[in-house]
Amino acid sequence: MRWLIATLVLAASIATAEAQLATQPTPQPLNAEAARLFNDFQNFAPHRAFVVGADGKANWQAGVSGPNPASAIASAMKRCEDRGPQTCTLHVVNNYTVTGQDWRQLVPARAADAPDIGRLRPQPYWSMRGPQLATGLIVWSHGYMAGKNATDSAPQSWVGRFTRLGYDLYRFDREWISDWASDATALATAVGKARELGYRRVVLAGQSAGAWVSLAAAMRGAKVDGVISIAAAHHGTVDKMRDTTRARSEWQQVIKGLKPGPAIVVVNFADDTYDVGGRMADAKAAFAASGVTGLVIDDPDGFKGHGAGSESGFARKFGPCLVAFVETRKKQAPCGD
Repeated sequence: MRWLIATLVLAASIATAEAQLATQPTPQPLNAEAARLFNDFQNFAPHRAFVVGADGKANWQAGVSGPNPASAIASAMKRCEDRGPQTCTLHVVNNYTVTGQDWRQLVPARAADAPDIGRLRPQPYWSMRGPQLATGLIVWSHGYMAGKNATDSAPQSWVGRFTRLGYDLYRFDREWISDWASDATALATAVGKARELGYRRVVLAGQSAGAWVSLAAAMRGAKVDGVISIAAAHHGTVDKMRDTTRARSEWQQVIKGLKPGPAIVVVNFADDTYDVGGRMADAKAAFAASGVTGLVIDDPDGFKGHGAGSESGFARKFGPCLVAFVETRKKQAPCGD
């Protein structure tokens, strides 16, 4: 019965995007609560999975790190099975509809016709529209985790707000950065290549080291429409810095080096062990002096620590206004200075 997928699409208001995905029959319709959950699911980033039980109720998981969506699938299936003995059907993996079939046969590790763009690579197991059909391109740049290769880390959940609008999702992956200037230049060069391919809009986004390199690429002239910097850092934790003034002065160089054009968002959280202090005041002053279209979110209530931008609560609260600012240049609650 193909009408379930149509119900999902209607509930999520993404008929155009879902029409590009495979549809398969399914045993029974969603109840109202499951339809609401699917609508919420579409706002979150990969890896993600949506499961429906024989009782018509749904469970989902999103923003799960790993080389593939297997962990997200296992988590969503377990939540369904924990409600009691029943058949649990996997319906959606990332942005592919699989409906009860083996997802490994339907979800390719790399989307067809999604080439590397310079040093950018397409988000694994994620369907792409391509430069001619996509609303734009959002490039996620990850932070680092001590002793771990972060190239399999998930984009922060709010990135799903952009993919829901029809943006393709690529990654700027680096196991480590040994040459900041070179990596920032490589990112800026890749943005130029994306424009040449036909992407009408390009947004850079990142956390920690990924946020810093995204801003640095914009400072180097990357032709972007927006940059979203979450807890930018690259000097390590404050307690291990030999000279905290260096971290502050290099931040000031980057933020003052930005030119009017793209919408720039900088976010910082209380109790960030990487933050030397004063940087959001620096950003406000620099934006006022340069005329940059900037948005500063400084120590938002309820969110603490360097990784607070990864929380689902942050995605729900701030995701809509982050997108609104980049897309329209207008500040909406709760974003603002």
